[in-house]
Amino acid sequence: MRQRGKSIEYIIRKVIFFIEEKAKTLLRPRIRKAPLKMKKKLKSICITCILCIASVLSGCSSSSSDSNNDTNVTSKDVQIGGSLTVRNTDTRLKLISNLDTLSADGLYYASWAAGSPEPYENFAGDTVDLYDAQLYLLLGEFKSSDAAQQNTDDWFTAGQTNYNITAEENVTCNGQSYTVVTYTFDNEENPYERGVSAFGVHQNLAVCVELTCRENYQEDLYEMLVTFLNNCTYN
Repeated sequence: MRQRGKSIEYIIRKVIFFIEEKAKTLLRPRIRKAPLKMKKKLKSICITCILCIASVLSGCSSSSSDSNNDTNVTSKDVQIGGSLTVRNTDTRLKLISNLDTLSADGLYYASWAAGSPEPYENFAGDTVDLYDAQLYLLLGEFKSSDAAQQNTDDWFTAGQTNYNITAEENVTCNGQSYTVVTYTFDNEENPYERGVSAFGVHQNLAVCVELTCRENYQEDLYEMLVTFLNNCTYN
């Protein structure tokens, strides 16, 4: 019988709890002196961790859809948080997840997939769905533009630990500027071979969009990503 894979939401929650407990243990003497500063530091660590997890898990989804409801799967217009609307016009991409579990921390996650899923055992030993390609979007809503920029920089740095970057450029899509990187993976635990990612800041919002694929996927990832970004509207 096929094992039901744990959702990305579950894994993210478990890792965040682990990091917070470790950080509290190591830095407990300082927490009482600067609780607000420590809280911000812990949140920054957790956000960076989410990006790393999503990068390692890109292309993988739980055995059943993680979307909030079934209508999201076929809907072209997808609301991410209260600040971003995505109108997916690419028929190759199907919405498979739209999570707001971490909305209290201003974080939102959604993903789209191309191709039919195949069972795959991930690094945690769970059987998940592996697609030909997967696009994921991570949106952070922060209190200021400076905080959004700092977190975008942190996300980009975290992503670089999983990338072998072959190209980097600045692009403008639908009036919004992004830094776009093209790369291959050297992480043996990642079932994907190459990808392209965009990092951007819009006022107090930080956004990361990553599209990765398996070795035999022949579509132009850069073209797919730019098309997707041109259909992102910030409210």
